[in-house]
Amino acid sequence: MKREYQDAVRSELEHVFGRSIVSSRDCMELSNEIFQKTHKRLNPNTLRRFFGLVKTEYPSSHSTLNILSQYCGFQSAEEVYKLTLTHSSGDLVEQANLVYYFISMFEEITVMDSCDKTFFTIVEHTIKFLNKNLSLVDKFQSLVAKTRNGQDFYFEQLVNIDKFNFYFTNGLRYYLNEKRSGEGMIFAHSVFVFKYWLNKDDTKLAEHYNKMNKFSHNGSFNGYIYCRYYAAILFGAHTQSTPVEDILVSIYKFYSTLEATGPADQLFYFEYTIAEALVLTGHYNDAQFYMDQFANRAKKKEFCKQRMSIQNIQLFRAVAFNKTGQVAEALDIFNALKPAEFHFITKKYAAIFYIYLSTELKRKIFRYDESLESLINETGFCRLKSFCS
Repeated sequence: MKREYQDAVRSELEHVFGRSIVSSRDCMELSNEIFQKTHKRLNPNTLRRFFGLVKTEYPSSHSTLNILSQYCGFQSAEEVYKLTLTHSSGDLVEQANLVYYFISMFEEITVMDSCDKTFFTIVEHTIKFLNKNLSLVDKFQSLVAKTRNGQDFYFEQLVNIDKFNFYFTNGLRYYLNEKRSGEGMIFAHSVFVFKYWLNKDDTKLAEHYNKMNKFSHNGSFNGYIYCRYYAAILFGAHTQSTPVEDILVSIYKFYSTLEATGPADQLFYFEYTIAEALVLTGHYNDAQFYMDQFANRAKKKEFCKQRMSIQNIQLFRAVAFNKTGQVAEALDIFNALKPAEFHFITKKYAAIFYIYLSTELKRKIFRYDESLESLINETGFCRLKSFCS
């Protein structure tokens, strides 16, 4: 039975950690995360044996399994194992009731401000619940797309990149059916452009790019919508190898107006999303401008950590420095990164860049090339193979 417990805990652990454990460095990072979360220490060597990186004849101890289970949010390994049995038994009636419960919260809760931590915590736990109950995702997304909070928060402000090639973009089709305004169309098709850019599917990218451009700017300065629009314009120009000077000017003009009139959280979100797109399309110096603006403002005003993570933007800052030959600056940032704090809907996506940097900056550990390839294949983000080469 202990071996079955161990298998269940290992699967849950990698899910919570955000990627497969394939190296000594992964074990060291996980050891630090476990201590931060549980205040209990597990030696990296213990973790290496647990994940089979070091041969051992014996299964892990009961205390080790319980500490790992507590890191995952359970009290014991037995709880984790029972969860796997529940999932396999498919008690869908009870779980379906939970879906309606989540939907009722999206419909009835009044979001108090632009960063209502209580509401965002509910959204986060809902997404994590869906990740473990995939049979319920389609029903949930079809219903949440009908709610204003679902449209604003679940779709527009928490774009689930890790699930682009799984369930999130299918949910966008429900969103499109419900929010048929120009802004709704612009947002959904711009996210599809991002997905197909990552997937290196230029035919589908062009299809959604053209649909997006059928709708003109209506005078709104919604940073959550138009950061995606301008990012999609950059991705379209990248695939067509067309000049971007006029695009960069348009982005800056919109940004200047948003800076003068828009809410702070929209400004942070715009800076992050545009910087990300600029890094991905090779405009590293322009990206640094928006990342600097983000960093300077973050010193003076708190941003909504439920929407984005400073660790993600620092990750892209390190990538930009490395791509422009400023290796010392990239290394300083990389050494301070905390992968455990990458945003929960971008864990696998961010891990691709983190592993890429670890190789570039001579922090390469055994099997990291294999891990990078595995993550790219798992996410479906084929274009990142050339980006990381």
